[in-house]
Amino acid sequence: MFKSRLTMLLSSAAAIVPIVLYFYLYPRMPDFVPIHYNGATADRFVDKWSVDVALLCLLSWFGFGFMRLLQFLLQKMFLNSYIHNVAFIHRIWNAATLLVTAGFAAISVCALLAMV
Repeated sequence: MFKSRLTMLLSSAAAIVPIVLYFYLYPRMPDFVPIHYNGATADRFVDKWSVDVALLCLLSWFGFGFMRLLQFLLQKMFLNSYIHNVAFIHRIWNAATLLVTAGFAAISVCALLAMV
């Protein structure tokens, strides 16, 4: 569990940024947006309301969920060492979860800005 509400709030805010940006950029986007590039040239285009674009916006939520699942599984596997170092482990996992979520959010934001 998150011991720091601030970390949870920051992770959630980082995960929401690509979704908000998508709805902000939606009117400015062309009908078909580039979703894949081969070097500097776009080689795959999709409708701006396609599943591919939605998955791109949800990428940071997938990173957040993956880190939470990984923390849960590792906690169950290494329960003895987890109990002895619980405060340290929570700080590390909170920071790692925030970094992974923010990293995936940055990837999504860069990709969305390239679509406009």
